Amino acid sequence: MNRKRNQQLKIFGSILILTIVLVGVVLFQSASPMRKAKSQAVKISKNVAGISDVQDFYWFTRDKTYFTVVGTDNKNVEKVVFLPQDGSEAVIMNQKDGITNDEAIKKVLDMKKTKRINKVSLGIYKEKPVWEVVADSIESGLDYYLIDFKSGELVNEINRV
Repeated sequence: MNRKRNQQLKIFGSILILTIVLVGVVLFQSASPMRKAKSQAVKISKNVAGISDVQDFYWFTRDKTYFTVVGTDNKNVEKVVFLPQDGSEAVIMNQKDGITNDEAIKKVLDMKKTKRINKVSLGIYKEKPVWEVVADSIESGLDYYLIDFKSGELVNEINRV
């Protein structure tokens, strides 16, 4: 009887370990496109803007998809590099010419319509650099806010109930 129980435990343990390994492989593979996009965006931003130290990476999708890298160059100037996915020309700006992600979040929270911030990303919408702040609405559903990078003003608001 004890021998049968040991055999069952070994089978159960083997199945459990196999399941954990498979879940790990699936999770690793699902994150692969993000890692690949970040790696390429960082490499390009180093070439086009001299970024030497990367602070943030954002994947932004609205009218077009942008990969945005925020970092400092070799002169310690904070830069923002907007890289269109379609391969068209990169847009490079100084971070000091716009608001930070914390300031964009504060702008959304000051509207008192949200419970919690879910995601912040930086990209270009209708030829303007914007922060996209995704938040849980106080009422229900998600709200999407586009905050102008330069002025900090609300550009667009989408409420999803």
